[in-house]
Amino acid sequence: MTALRGLSLWNRAVLVSAAIVALVVLITAVGWLVSDHHRSRTYSYSGPLTRVELRLSSARVAIVGSDSSTIEVRRSDDYSFGHVASETRSVDRGVLRISSSCPRVVVGSCSASYELAVPETVTVTVVTTSGDIRLTGFRGNAAMRTGSGNVDVAAYCGFNLAAASGSGDIHVSAACAPRNLVLRTRSGDLVALVPPGRYRIGVGSGSGHERVTGVRRDAAAPFTIDAHSGSGNVSVVGGL
Repeated sequence: MTALRGLSLWNRAVLVSAAIVALVVLITAVGWLVSDHHRSRTYSYSGPLTRVELRLSSARVAIVGSDSSTIEVRRSDDYSFGHVASETRSVDRGVLRISSSCPRVVVGSCSASYELAVPETVTVTVVTTSGDIRLTGFRGNAAMRTGSGNVDVAAYCGFNLAAASGSGDIHVSAACAPRNLVLRTRSGDLVALVPPGRYRIGVGSGSGHERVTGVRRDAAAPFTIDAHSGSGNVSVVGGL
């Protein structure tokens, strides 16, 4: 108190305001720690499905190929202050649709992630506003798009694969030659690793490097690779 008496009224007000702000920050931090939660849920669909569609907000997605006829879904949420993502699910005419979105958050956090095991007879479509997408050991058709995450595909052996990202990298490793491989990113790098052979190839980059090696360009080939980046490097490599 003696120190405050030597200060001007303005300086006293500034010190009091700073103390109040610090107290609010401390209370908020403690509340965030206390209210921070993680939860997971699993569910499955065994009906005759032909497609699964995911439309998500701020979510990471991991999909693995399955020999089962059942689609297995695991959803994990990390959130605080009760800001858990909402979810809707529906099945109509053989199509499973799952969507989730986080509420607008001023204080706290909200994120969701999905892991799916999908049989090769089911076509996969994934759209997320932000978050990484990973596809492993899948043998069906797939189309994936993320606004600001990376797309990583490993051991793919299907017919048609399309992957797009607004600002992330795309890396595809194919265990067998895909009939149609379409890759797009505005500002990331693209890498396609495919078995050696003949392909119809179209590659392009606005300001990055382009490389095609280990495969043979052939306009009459039965397999197509179309890879373009706005400003990243593009590589098509054969020889897995």
